[in-house]
Amino acid sequence: MRPAIDRATLTRHIAYDVDRVAPLLARILVIRAIRSIRYRYGEHALWVAQDMASDCRDELGTARAATRDLARALVPDHDADRDLTPAADAAARLSAAIRIEGNSYSSYHQATDPDIYIDKERAGELWEEWQKQKSHVNEAMRDLPQDLGSGETGSLLLDRALDRVFKRGLYYEIRHHLFSREPERAWRRRVAGVLNDAACAGLSRGGTAPTGDGLADQLQAGRRALDGTEPSAWARNAASRLEEIAIPLFTGREPYTAVRGTAIRLLALCLACESEAARIPVADDPYRSVVIGITVMEQDAPEDDP
Repeated sequence: MRPAIDRATLTRHIAYDVDRVAPLLARILVIRAIRSIRYRYGEHALWVAQDMASDCRDELGTARAATRDLARALVPDHDADRDLTPAADAAARLSAAIRIEGNSYSSYHQATDPDIYIDKERAGELWEEWQKQKSHVNEAMRDLPQDLGSGETGSLLLDRALDRVFKRGLYYEIRHHLFSREPERAWRRRVAGVLNDAACAGLSRGGTAPTGDGLADQLQAGRRALDGTEPSAWARNAASRLEEIAIPLFTGREPYTAVRGTAIRLLALCLACESEAARIPVADDPYRSVVIGITVMEQDAPEDDP
């Protein structure tokens, strides 16, 4: 047993995790944005697609090894081979078409203001231009890919964090565009906030965290508790993936890497939330013990990329 970590340390490690997993989440968010646009129910979906293309464009086309490893651990159904840059580009074309159509409508509306002289010939030209731009919007909508899927991960916590990216009010937009040095990365802080709240929910001050074989025991305890309920398909498979990734590390058979640490912490955190949803007693919280334990291990590990 080792002394447990404090909230600031856990928050810092969660932020590192979000940066490592950002390319994977960006790919999923593009898929979600396209689906939201096609079905006309997503809030700020075009902004989301634009931010993902600006922040992680390189890996929208070709996912790198670390992103593929995290996809296999967290969202195994995600197609890491799919080139999503055409989808992001289609969203950008639609955004431009909508903006031009809006300007055309404004011009037509001003030309037909009943409080001023109406030049019927000019108004007719502007009406035709507006109709033309409306047709361009429809064409851009038809160009959106239709076979990307839903962008749902299956994890209650990950889907909650991704949902948060789409919730953008006026205050958010002002801060996003006026006060952020890298506005296209602001979405990461929203994801990190959701994950951090979940991670710190059961964090007690002081106390101890298990290490080594004790962490392996916690994994098995978590699996037994989860199996005693009716876990989702994602949770059931995630518990197996977590054991495959974590037990060799906890028992000293394989070395620590930053990507492995992120996969273990996020899987354990997501499974802790799945356990809560299944109403497993909070006092019996083995997966959160794993979250704390892997973070303690990282502090002793050789320096790796943050």
